[in-house]
Amino acid sequence: MKKIYSLLLLTVVILSSCDNNDETTAVLNLNGLLSKANTEFIGNKDAGMEDGNYYYKNTFSDQTGLFIFDNYMNEDSTFGGGFTYTNKTDITTSGYTNISAITGTGKNGTTYLTSNTSSYSPSKFHFASNASYVIKGMYVTNSTYAYLSMKNGDAIAKKFVSGDWLKLTATGLDQSGNTISTAEIYLADYRDSKTVMLNQWTWFDLSSLGTVAGVKFDMTSSDNGQWGMNTPSYFCADGITIEL
Repeated sequence: MKKIYSLLLLTVVILSSCDNNDETTAVLNLNGLLSKANTEFIGNKDAGMEDGNYYYKNTFSDQTGLFIFDNYMNEDSTFGGGFTYTNKTDITTSGYTNISAITGTGKNGTTYLTSNTSSYSPSKFHFASNASYVIKGMYVTNSTYAYLSMKNGDAIAKKFVSGDWLKLTATGLDQSGNTISTAEIYLADYRDSKTVMLNQWTWFDLSSLGTVAGVKFDMTSSDNGQWGMNTPSYFCADGITIEL
């Protein structure tokens, strides 16, 4: 009898453990949004140009309908800032016209996010229906533009050497747009004898942000000039995962 009781107790413990780890999540899904290879999301000019801005602001969602991203389009209908989604694969061409990830593909498929953030075109996303969620995290990597700029230098930015760094900061926002908390990850880190420059998809843990209505992204660098950061303010993302 004692042996049977012990076996029953062990079964309850195992089932409880399984229940505690059984989380329901949703993951960003951009696959199928682009019908042609090596293309990107292009917004429109229907909303007009915002006063005091240089861009046409658009929004887009993913296949789940949960994530809504801000996008800014230039006058010539090219990507200006915020977020866009793309399936571009160019990992060799330098310059801002190349918005490909240095991986040449997404983490969870061919299509992924590219971001260019600035005070004029901030990179933000929020949730549909004014919802709030805990974000477990997302995968990030360098854009080809930023990676080659840091690796080789260009007309504006320096080649990274010992002591240099590029950091991405995620700021969790409440329903009013107020800051709740922040998390950060280094996309390149040459401090303290390190030589890290991300060229693979890397998990960015955002669980410390808590329950948020949206997220804003900012980039800072060791290379700055008269007009601000010299290092390209581009990064790529995929696999944003939230708890439902």
